[in-house]
Amino acid sequence: MRYLSQGDEAAFFAWLKSVPGVIAVVGSGRELHIQLRSKRLSQRGLRELIALHTRYDGNLNELAQFATEANSGWFKAPNSVWHHAIFGVENAV
Repeated sequence: MRYLSQGDEAAFFAWLKSVPGVIAVVGSGRELHIQLRSKRLSQRGLRELIALHTRYDGNLNELAQFATEANSGWFKAPNSVWHHAIFGVENAV
């Protein structure tokens, strides 16, 4: 992650800690460890993580693990702005 100021970094961590389902955040050098309440995130929580990763140039494909049958309609939608960054290019049949 690249922060433009100390305030920008503080805003990032405050935003991350406010995401539903996030219970702990630890930054260690260039690594970031996020502890979640469970492996399932609410739609709001997942959308916030997409926004954070997009805004701060995080590795969006790390979010692919949160795809479920229940959220696939919106999360895996091929026309979503994040689809390629999270899921890559799907082969056309």
